[in-house]
Amino acid sequence: MARIGWIEKWTLRFAVVGLLFLALSGFEGILMRFQLAAPGSLHGMEAALNTIRPVGYEPTSEELYYSMLTAHPIVGIYGFAYMCVIGAFYFLVPFLLGKQIRHKRLVPVNFWLQIIGVLICWGAGFFALFNALYTLYWPLPVAYDRVPLAGSIIYSIGLLLIEANVLLFAFNLFSTVLSKSNPRSYSFGQFLASAFGISRLLRWLGLKKKEDEFEPIYNELPVFLVAVGRGSIDTVINAIVLLTAAVLILVYGLPALLAGIRLDPMVVDPLIYKNWFWWGLDMVADGNVLMYTAGVWYLLIPLLVGRKLYGEKVVRTVILADLLVSMFVWSHHLLGDRPQPFGLKLLSGQFVTWGEFFTMGLTIFASLMTIWLARPVKFSPALKFVLGSIFGFVMGGAAGLIQANVGLNLIFHNTQWVVSLHAHTFLLTGLGTLIFAVIYALVPMLTKLEIRSQKLVNFHFWAWMIGSVTMTYFMGRAGALGMLRRTLYPVPNPYQPYMTIAIIGAVIMALGFLAFLVNIISTLGLKAVLGLALPERSLEQPAATGAAAVAES
Repeated sequence: MARIGWIEKWTLRFAVVGLLFLALSGFEGILMRFQLAAPGSLHGMEAALNTIRPVGYEPTSEELYYSMLTAHPIVGIYGFAYMCVIGAFYFLVPFLLGKQIRHKRLVPVNFWLQIIGVLICWGAGFFALFNALYTLYWPLPVAYDRVPLAGSIIYSIGLLLIEANVLLFAFNLFSTVLSKSNPRSYSFGQFLASAFGISRLLRWLGLKKKEDEFEPIYNELPVFLVAVGRGSIDTVINAIVLLTAAVLILVYGLPALLAGIRLDPMVVDPLIYKNWFWWGLDMVADGNVLMYTAGVWYLLIPLLVGRKLYGEKVVRTVILADLLVSMFVWSHHLLGDRPQPFGLKLLSGQFVTWGEFFTMGLTIFASLMTIWLARPVKFSPALKFVLGSIFGFVMGGAAGLIQANVGLNLIFHNTQWVVSLHAHTFLLTGLGTLIFAVIYALVPMLTKLEIRSQKLVNFHFWAWMIGSVTMTYFMGRAGALGMLRRTLYPVPNPYQPYMTIAIIGAVIMALGFLAFLVNIISTLGLKAVLGLALPERSLEQPAATGAAAVAES
């Protein structure tokens, strides 16, 4: 493998650790599928693991299931997805701008803080049996007699580290874009006005009569960076809201642990908390996932097919429209919550949410038209997985459209339909497939090596697609028949056949992932992969990156 630069090496490190977290999350997912299909089937494993849990008693299968269910999304989202996104963006943003990362010392800090934070949250579930579920619905996280107190504190500390780290990452990205290290530099006002086409929009509305100094920048800024800037706004909001949730849990938990003082959780209004919490948490899906995904499509597809993005000017306006839409859709998580005001359910939960299908639909249309107009195209590994990710977002989005209905949501909301056919389809068939596409595209860019085996690429693609669709569809089908999520059913029950097929789908997916790992390791070489663990001697980049790399490309 050719010698690679400092930031390229860190990008590969982020990807490797992200994939390890995906393996952990996937293993947990398979275990939970077994628990749903055949409760008690993992008793032997549970008994062995209980010997290293310092809880002082024999936890029930239900406690173990719910604690795993609480840690699982943290590992999958903040361990796998965020690690891969942070690593990729730390290479792509400066690459496109022709400049270096502004604060290089923050890159290893982001790397280690993310790992430590995720492992602390995971440890709160595995060792301390924290089982308040990923929603942290108030006052469940501080229900002293229902949720392990030590676990809630450990989990909150991990969450604090994760979200603080995400804010540091967003700060570094914006600092890099706005730094004045070369002529292609922007002030914060210029970036916002140009990135989101505000001046152009005002001119369309008749509020301005001529162009201003921002519009040339608007046309110059790569649309990928526009999407990254747009998604990073939601990233910051999400991090701030979840930080407040973690601090609130610590405010209640620490006095109880250290001095036996139990504060009244009902001082915090549960309905206000849930609206605040979901407004922030929803930014992960509607800002980070959708906009970061769209931005990667805008970058990768033209790069892979050799054609300019179709409808690029319209796409920039779509990004602005999605920013406005995403700020007001959180109530679709509360459609089944009876105390939630009906006006918010109807306006935010249903009508505004439908706006996302127009913005995402236009994004998919622009992406597919770019490929169509570039015919004939070579179906490289990255392009195959890009198309797979588009299919995943169409499938998951269709399920979301059905859920975003005040009436139908009462039927589907608390079932396996939501967590599988909508959420897991988005995360596995949509986002996960796109991250694989990015890895398949970046490995040749970073190392000058072509992917070793096309047969393994094809096996990975079809195994991942067939496995993820099979798992999510049959879990969703069980949900449509009434199977509740976050619920273990005694056997026999009518949902067992569907859960059994879901396990088969998960195993097929795992085989595809294993083929991917074998292919990547054989491409890079085991020695090179292990070499990623070696420490850096300095912060100076030994190979061309930034402007030099752009010039070379």
